[in-house]
Amino acid sequence: MKMKLPLTIIAILLSRSLFADGYYPEPMSTDQPWSLIASIGNGKYQSLHNSSSKTALGRLALGNDMVLTGDLAWGLELGIQNGNKMHLAIPNETLALLQWLPVKTSLGPMLDLLVTAKSDPIAGSSFFAQVKGGIAYRKWQIEHQDINSISQLAAEIQAGVGYPLTTLASLNLLYQGVFGNDPNLVINTNTKTGHLANIPSLHAVLLGFSVNL
Repeated sequence: MKMKLPLTIIAILLSRSLFADGYYPEPMSTDQPWSLIASIGNGKYQSLHNSSSKTALGRLALGNDMVLTGDLAWGLELGIQNGNKMHLAIPNETLALLQWLPVKTSLGPMLDLLVTAKSDPIAGSSFFAQVKGGIAYRKWQIEHQDINSISQLAAEIQAGVGYPLTTLASLNLLYQGVFGNDPNLVINTNTKTGHLANIPSLHAVLLGFSVNL
């Protein structure tokens, strides 16, 4: 269900734009449809040890505005975002029993592909709304040979507002959600091995700068 959420939101916005305003998709007429987006921010991973759940984020993306439907411009965006060094929340008593040191992990850089929607200026102001949704690929490397590493696709959504600085550049402030689940670490004390089932969710706020190319 979580994988379908961003695409469902995008589909609802598209259908509203098409049928409420009576417009059909038409190609963008701009001479500079490509954009480069650089973002920084802070995020928090769920279901992790508190000391490593918060992280600074950096994201670089290339976007292309492709079609217009009513007052929405639609496109695609391909991005890469930094990962994080994290610790699994394993009780010290369990670590002592297994004769393990605290388990360190590395979440590699995240790749994502998003469908983007950008509105006309809101209520006569210069601000415009943005919604992005799609999929993200993540790989979680466990620095302990007795616990499995894991790779997964996750649903991602970004939503917020933008403000044009010039005709070619703008700032944006977006909420980002990359949806996962509790790692659900299961430890077998007899074989001294562990198994992870999921990569945790990420919730973040990103401040970005976009320039048309």
